[in-house]
This record gives sequence, C-alpha cells and structure tokens, in this order.
Amino acid sequence: MKKIILCDGDSWTAGDIIDPELEKAGLTYINDPKNDKYRLPKVWPHKLGKLLSIIPGLEDIEVWNTAVAGCSNDAIVRRVVENTFKLLDDYKPEEIFVIVGWSSPERKDFHYDYDGVKKWETFYPHAILDPEQLGRRTKDQQEFYKSYVKYYWNEEEYFSRYIHNNLYLHYFLKGNNIQHMFFDAFYQTEFGHHHNYEMRTDGVATEHKFLEITKDIYKNTSFKNFMIDYRSGIGKASDRRYDFKEGLFSKDNSHPSEKAHHLWAEELYKDLKDEL
Repeated sequence: MKKIILCDGDSWTAGDIIDPELEKAGLTYINDPKNDKYRLPKVWPHKLGKLLSIIPGLEDIEVWNTAVAGCSNDAIVRRVVENTFKLLDDYKPEEIFVIVGWSSPERKDFHYDYDGVKKWETFYPHAILDPEQLGRRTKDQQEFYKSYVKYYWNEEEYFSRYIHNNLYLHYFLKGNNIQHMFFDAFYQTEFGHHHNYEMRTDGVATEHKFLEITKDIYKNTSFKNFMIDYRSGIGKASDRRYDFKEGLFSKDNSHPSEKAHHLWAEELYKDLKDEL
C-alpha cells in the first residue's frame, strides 16, 4: 500500500541548515526552495522515511516535510489542516500518517495588515524587547509589543492556546481517520515538559482531555530532552547541559545537528515500524 508521511513543525523539523554556497551568495531564508536540496536530506523526516522504506510494503513511502523554521504552533495547525485536505484529494485516510513536532508554546501569530501588506507574522515575546529585534518595527508596533509582553504574555495564555492547538489538531485528524503522532521539539524558556508541569488553564476537563491524548499519540519526551538524556547515557551530560562539542547540537547550542536528527529518526522509527 502506498504510504505518505506528512511532517510539520518549526526549525527542529525543517532544519536550521543553509547550503554554505547559497549563504555566501546572500541567501538567509532557511525555507527558500533553493535550499531544499541541501537541507531536507539532513533532517529527521527524510531520514525517517529512509529507515521506513526498508520495511516490506513501504518501499515507496513518501515524506512531505512542510515545516517552517521559526514558526509558531498556530502556523503548524494552519499548515497541517490545509495539507491534510490536499492529501485527501489523492490518498485514502489509511495511506496518510501525520507527525507534528510542536514548537515552543509562547510563540504567537498575528495577522499583519499594514499599508497593503497582509500576512501572518510570528511574535517571539521572549526576544522582542531585544533592541535589535525591536528596532526593526514601526513605532506603533514597538508600543504594541511592549504592552503585549507587559500585560498579555503569560503561562495561562500560551499554555491554554498550546493545549487547544493539540486538541483541535488531534480531533481533526481523528475525525478524518488519519493516524498521527505528536511530540514537543523544545521550549524557549526552561519551564519543563508538559507531562510533569502543572497546567494553568481555565478548564480542568480540557486539561484532562489533553493529558489523555498525550498517553495515546505523544512521545514521552521532547526532541531536546531526548538529546540531553542521550548525552547523559554516555556519561557526557551530568549537568544536563548540551554541548556542540559532542556533535549533537549546533555551535550556538540552539538547534540539533544532522547527527541528532538521525538519532531522533531512529527513535521515531522504533515507534512507527509496527504501526504503518
């Protein structure tokens, strides 16, 4: 049976990798189509597809990596829904499997509509007060961002939104009879993993429903924590800090290396080899 895997997420799925030759020529956008040939084979969706293709019956497995570096969970939901509808035009539900690597919850999208420019823009509250970041904005935007961080950026808001993103996408995929797996890529701030974090939402029933789906379709660790624990297992991370010298993270300690992507693909393969 033909099988297609739709993968979406942020840079931990898209890859934070630019072809050095293109970078020398001035290309800076990771998701530029010119960079796909260099970037996509180096990240876990492509590597997972290669591992799964050795299973009898999955030789023709196809992988769509629609992740976008720097995006929010709001954007991930929009893309997965749109691409799922596209796939259902050509594939049966049982031929589709969706994997989502959620981004850090506090990122938020606003629809930008100014002077004829209309687009979704991702807001990074943790970094927006950095002078360089703020200097790129109009005066009105700067005032809005400062007010947002001061009054509206809090765990209650972004965890509630994160939970509802999870529930909406889970039940959307389930309603279309599409198998799926979710995992957390990383957290921007160090508040821990949702399995051991006290959720701060208005609805206890909603929280319980979220915890129910984590038992069924969620990896029990984030990509980042998996790599930290991997280093601990080889005696390299007793202080639970990651270090690019081990070849698992980039030099700025912010993204997984190609080696880390391969290890994560192997980890996901263990979960999927008997499901597909």
